[in-house]
Amino acid sequence: MSFREELLFDFAEHIPRILVCGDTIVVDSVKRVEIVTDTQIVVKSGKSFLALSGAKLFIKELACERMLIEGEIKEIQFYGMEYKGQN
Repeated sequence: MSFREELLFDFAEHIPRILVCGDTIVVDSVKRVEIVTDTQIVVKSGKSFLALSGAKLFIKELACERMLIEGEIKEIQFYGMEYKGQN
């Protein structure tokens, strides 16, 4: 698969993409914001969830499925689809 095909696949699958540079974090493919506190931000991205933990976290900008977050990041976690057990 060529680099171009890989990029197109990534965008087609709506997988979360994250860029961390110092105290600035950019998250792409944000569908819904689930939790926002000064120590944790959780967002839904397609079929998965992204959880950021740290200190002094805040959402500086949210537009067009892109979120700009500032603060001290200590941990980044990705979670798969929500489990739906049988009743």
